[in-house]
Amino acid sequence: MAARSGGNRAFRALLFTAALLASTAASAQEYRQAPGLDSVAGLPPIAERLPSDPLVVPPVESIGQYGGTLRNISRDELDWLRQLIMVEPFARFERDVSGVRPNVLKGWTWNDAYTEVTMNFRKGMKWSDGEPFTADDFMFFWNDLVLDESIPVGLPSGTVVNEVPMTVDKIDDYTVKLTFAAPNPLFMELASRGHYNSAQWLVPAHYLKQFHPKYAEVKDTTALMARYNATSRLQQVGMPTLAGWVVTEYTPGQRIVAQRNPYYWKVDPDGQQLPYIDTIDTAIATPDSARQAVLLKGMAGQLDFQAREFNLSDVSLLMENQESGDYTIKMWSRGDFAWPWLMITYDHKDQGIVDLFYEQKFRIALSQAMDRNKYNDVVSFGLAKPRQFSMSPESPEFRTPEGQELYEQWSSSYVEHDPELAKKLLDELGVVDKDGDGRRDRPDGSKLQLIVDMPASDPQTVAVMDLVKEDWDAIGIDTILNPIDNSALTTRAESGAMMMRAWPSAAGWGLMSAPTVWAPVEAREWSMGGISISRHFQSGGTEGTAPRKGSMLEKLQEAYALASKQVDPAARDAALLDAYRIYLEDGPITLGTIGEHPSPVLVSNKLHNVPDTGMIGSHDFGFPATADPEQFYFSK
Repeated sequence: MAARSGGNRAFRALLFTAALLASTAASAQEYRQAPGLDSVAGLPPIAERLPSDPLVVPPVESIGQYGGTLRNISRDELDWLRQLIMVEPFARFERDVSGVRPNVLKGWTWNDAYTEVTMNFRKGMKWSDGEPFTADDFMFFWNDLVLDESIPVGLPSGTVVNEVPMTVDKIDDYTVKLTFAAPNPLFMELASRGHYNSAQWLVPAHYLKQFHPKYAEVKDTTALMARYNATSRLQQVGMPTLAGWVVTEYTPGQRIVAQRNPYYWKVDPDGQQLPYIDTIDTAIATPDSARQAVLLKGMAGQLDFQAREFNLSDVSLLMENQESGDYTIKMWSRGDFAWPWLMITYDHKDQGIVDLFYEQKFRIALSQAMDRNKYNDVVSFGLAKPRQFSMSPESPEFRTPEGQELYEQWSSSYVEHDPELAKKLLDELGVVDKDGDGRRDRPDGSKLQLIVDMPASDPQTVAVMDLVKEDWDAIGIDTILNPIDNSALTTRAESGAMMMRAWPSAAGWGLMSAPTVWAPVEAREWSMGGISISRHFQSGGTEGTAPRKGSMLEKLQEAYALASKQVDPAARDAALLDAYRIYLEDGPITLGTIGEHPSPVLVSNKLHNVPDTGMIGSHDFGFPATADPEQFYFSK
């Protein structure tokens, strides 16, 4: 696997040895393919379609059988379908998220300083159209997409260290070396998150060149970006992929169908090419109709695997109908730190409201006015935990006694419902009713309104925010809720028009998963503090908005930079806990509500090799793809 890959090296070495032995055993026997491929005209023999060292995927329960169509439902943005079939990064997270394992990469090796990583791709891997996948594909991504200033692809997360982009050198057709300006020991973990990091960077150069102005007579980059962007890639029927299934049919708003990839580069321990399942047939629903659709079709036995979109209020119905619907409900963890969490945007255009946001007393007042026990009882039926925003409790850095103590302090800070204290703090700031209309005004006497943007499609977020509005209105703060669709949310966040945002269920682990939810370091929609402030950090100060000098946001950026460069895991965790203490000293900085929800996953009783546990709250960990759906199979 990877020398010096961080974490428990002995454990990782043992895992790699086992995988290597399994790979050797598989290669010593004849490979087999799905029977449906036997009659495909012009298809080369299986041995010519697989790499010289195919990835061997151990089954959860047993060696599977070929065939079948997996039915599921996705919202029209296809976010969880992308998580099911597009997560093919450099490395995948282990099924228990204890670290990462080789995936597209056969392995990787760090130098002693963790400033250079040599990545080894699998010799003989092919795209779904049969064209070779080589280091040239990655070089095209870096040189012709990222570094080409005419193409709107920025420097990806994890590729800039000390304000200096990494350098990329091709060693041979299957080897690439990346060099960083300073230690970057978590690059592989960060690059392997979800469907939107290295899974997005690995592009078919031979296909994309026909849409690139450098290689073809095209007027703009619209078609190129539609095929590069993770959010629109699935919709491009015919685009070559490294995934287990290839999209062959797409009707917007209705249906998307993906068929097995005959050049998929993974096998089971018996040498059978994966995936086992022939087809993934996904019905597309609007955000408003998806939750009712998954409930009704699930109970009727018309779904085979559904990992999201269920309401907690529907759990009892789902459980009651397991026998008649011929399915089982597995309760995976969401790993969520809040549902919703309230992102205060410190890059808002209105500097008067930003002045208040930077006041710790104002943020404490908002937090202590909130009755989180009520939110839990009314909206989550007592199944969640009232808590402040903090990282997910499963995060590795919380597993020591010191970490557990800090987690308890952080997650319980300023969560007591105390509206009288909230009023007192606002009075001290001069946030009082100056015009006698019963609403508090800003210290300068101008009107104060808190406008909270939120997704209209998420009923739990809307329900909790209705209760939050009641609580904030009760202490005299005029609160406006703005439920809108996701595209409008993105536009407002990017433009600096968003004052506060209620984000639905989310999970994050320190430095491995979504670090930008606790420190503004990646220009993502889910970045705390605001996209512009994160972009300033990520670009090395050349773009975006700087945090205020000496502020908690600047402290968080500095603490992240220090922790992320620590080569020793123990030192890294210690630095991370020190970073979190900024929340104890200067918090709350982002507001939590209720979290740690269970998450029902529907599995047909005919579908096998689906793990009993998973972490479904975070896109970063890659579920359900991290459960290796290529080894799911139907019994006959």
